[in-house]
Amino acid sequence: MKLILKYIKPYSTAAILAPLLMLLEVFMDLMQPTLMARIVDQGIIPSQLNVVYETGLVMLGITIIGLMGGIGCTIFSTLASTGLSRDLRLSLYKKVLTFSHKNIDNMETGSIITRLTNDVVQVETSVRMGLRIMVRAPLQVVGSLTLALIISPSLSTVFIILIPLIIIIIISVVGRSYPLFSRVQEKMDIMNIRLQENLAGVRLVKAFVSHNREKKKFETANDDFMAINMKASKIVSIAYPFMMIILNLGVVAVLWLGADRVWVQEIEIGKVIAFINYMAQLLMSMIMVSHILMNLSRAQASIVRLEEVFEQTVDIIDKAPEIEEQIILGEIEFKNVSFSYDGQWGNKVLNNISFKINKGEKIAFLGATGSGKSTIASLLPRLYKHSAGEILIDGENIKNYSLKNLRKSIGMSPQQIILFTGSIKDNIAYSNRSLEAEGDYRKYASIASIDDFIKTLPDGYKTDIKQRGVNLSGGQKQRISIARALYGDPSIIILDDSTSAVDAGTEASIQSKLNKNTNSTVILIAQRISSAIHADRIILLENGSIAGEGKHNDLLENSRIYREIFQSQTGIEDLN
Repeated sequence: MKLILKYIKPYSTAAILAPLLMLLEVFMDLMQPTLMARIVDQGIIPSQLNVVYETGLVMLGITIIGLMGGIGCTIFSTLASTGLSRDLRLSLYKKVLTFSHKNIDNMETGSIITRLTNDVVQVETSVRMGLRIMVRAPLQVVGSLTLALIISPSLSTVFIILIPLIIIIIISVVGRSYPLFSRVQEKMDIMNIRLQENLAGVRLVKAFVSHNREKKKFETANDDFMAINMKASKIVSIAYPFMMIILNLGVVAVLWLGADRVWVQEIEIGKVIAFINYMAQLLMSMIMVSHILMNLSRAQASIVRLEEVFEQTVDIIDKAPEIEEQIILGEIEFKNVSFSYDGQWGNKVLNNISFKINKGEKIAFLGATGSGKSTIASLLPRLYKHSAGEILIDGENIKNYSLKNLRKSIGMSPQQIILFTGSIKDNIAYSNRSLEAEGDYRKYASIASIDDFIKTLPDGYKTDIKQRGVNLSGGQKQRISIARALYGDPSIIILDDSTSAVDAGTEASIQSKLNKNTNSTVILIAQRISSAIHADRIILLENGSIAGEGKHNDLLENSRIYREIFQSQTGIEDLN
C-alpha cells in the first residue's frame, strides 16, 4: 500500500476528485428507488398522472447528474491510475539501470520484463477500480442498508441471513486466491523467460533442428501457467454464481414476506419495489467488493514482486565523490585484485593479480577461455565489484570516481556485440560524446575498417540496423562496435575479442590504424596471438593468475605456456 500511496501522490487532485464524483453518482442512484416508489404509490395506483410526469422528470434529471458524476469519476480515476503506472514503470526502469551485472545475473531478464509490464498493469487496474468501485461499493452498501431499514425494519431481517453468507464467500475466495495469484505471476515469469530465450536463440534452434525440444519446453511452461491461472480463475468464477443465487433468494424472500404485508396494508407496493431495489443494490455492491478484493489480492502479489526490484541491493554504489569531472588520462593499475562471481573464495576467477599500464600503452591480455581476461574488462568500468585489492586509474581508486565520469572515459567493444535498432550513425555515436559532424563518424569507422562498406550502402550512415543487427555479418557488427568504442577518443579503450569474426588482413588493418590514430590506453582481450603480437606488452593469464608478461619475442623465449599457445595456433614447432 505504501508503494501505491507514494506514486499516486503527484495525482492527488485527480485521486480526490474521482471518489467525490463517485459519491455524487451513488447519491443519485440511491434516490431512484424512493422516487420509483412515489410513482407507484402516489401516481399509478391512484391514477395521478401529474405525479408520474413530475417524478419522472426529477428521475431523469437525477440520472443525468449521476451520469456526469460517473463520467467525471472515470476520467479522473483513469488519469490518476495511468499516471501512477507511468511513474512506477519509469522508476522501476531507472532502478534496473542502476543494477550491476551481479544484480542482473541474480534476477532473470524475463522476470524483470514481466514485473515492468504485467505487474505494473495489475497495480494500475487495481488503483483505477479502487478509485471507482472501492468508493462506490461501501457507500452504496451503507446507503442501501440504511434506506431499506427506513422503508421496512421487518423486511430487513432477511439481511441477517444474506449479508453473513456473502461475507463468508468473500473471505473464503480472497483467502484462497491470494497465494494462487502470486504463483500465476511466477509462472508467467518462467513462460516469458522461455519465450525470450527462444527468440534470442532462434537461429541456433533452427541450426540444431531443436524445434520440438524447445516447443516442448515452452509448452510445459505455458501449460503450467494456464493450469495455475485456471485454478485461480475457477475460485473467482465459482463465487459469482453463489452470490447471484443468494441475491435471487433474497428477492424471492422479500416478495414472499412483502406480499403478506401488502395484503394486510402494513406496507405499500411501491415501497416493496423500492426495498427490493435497495436490497439488489446492497448485494450487488457486496459482489463488487468481492471483485475488487480479489483484484487487490492479485495486485498485492504484484506489489510484492515490484518491491523486490526496488529492494535489490546494488553492490556498486555511485557515491557522487569529490572527483566528479576530473579528466581521466588513462594510467591503470591493478593491485592484488581478486574476484569471484558467486562470492565464494574457492571459485575465484582472478587470484591476487597485479599489473600496471602506462598512459597510451597498448596492452594485450592473452589466455585460454576462463582465464579471467574478460573479467578484467568488466572490473575496470565497475560493471562488477572486485572482491579484494585495489584498481587505480591515474593513481586514484576507481571507487572515488563518479560512475558517469569513469564510464564516459572508457570506450568498450564487448565480447558479445549488441547493436541497437536505428541507423549506423546512431550506433557509432551511441556514447554521445558531443560529436556531430559526419566526418567524425567516418574517421572512427575508417579506423575500424568499416567506412568502405558503409559507403556502398544506399543510405550510407543513415542505413537502418534491424533488430540485433540481423542485416549485418558478424564481422561488420564487430567493426561497427569498434567504431563505437573509439568514438570521441575516450582515454581508455577496451576491445574484448572484437576481431574474432574478421579476416586476418582486416584485423591487421584495424591494429595498424589503431596504433597510428589514437593516443588512448588500449586494452586488447585476445584469443589469438595474431591479435596481440603487435601490442606494447602482452600479459598472459592462466587460471586467474598472471603467468607471464612482456613482448612477443620475450614471452616466446621465457614462457613455456606462451610457446605452447604459439605453436598450437601457428603450427610452427621449431622456434630456433
